Amino acid sequence: MNLADELRTAAQKLRKHIKHATDGPWVTSTVWSPRATSTSAVYSHAHPTGTVESEVVASGRIRSGYGGIREPWNAEYIALMQPAVGAALAQLLEVEADVVAARTAEDGTEAYALDYGTNHLLTIARLINGTTEETA
Repeated sequence: MNLADELRTAAQKLRKHIKHATDGPWVTSTVWSPRATSTSAVYSHAHPTGTVESEVVASGRIRSGYGGIREPWNAEYIALMQPAVGAALAQLLEVEADVVAARTAEDGTEAYALDYGTNHLLTIARLINGTTEETA
């Protein structure tokens, strides 16, 4: 698979997941319950509060005896990565794929086609794709 295809595959994978994800914006909230198995949750403001559609995910590793957030970082991170962020990243990967394809066509090699040799977006694409190197 060439570099442009790797970038496009990652963008396509993001868009597939965005299509099925709960609409954003996402926010975090404490889960208060003595029996709570999670200590923080992520909710969507695109749906009425308290509905199943508004619930994105619950998380947290440490539960206090009275519930409440103790380790909210998973929920906070998930809320930051709402679908709008994924859509912007997918667009960035797609634009980079177009640039890489044009540079490769002009130069005949992929050596400097990507990020002017820094490969940051390729690294992101490979993390999304679950690969560590070009899968030719």
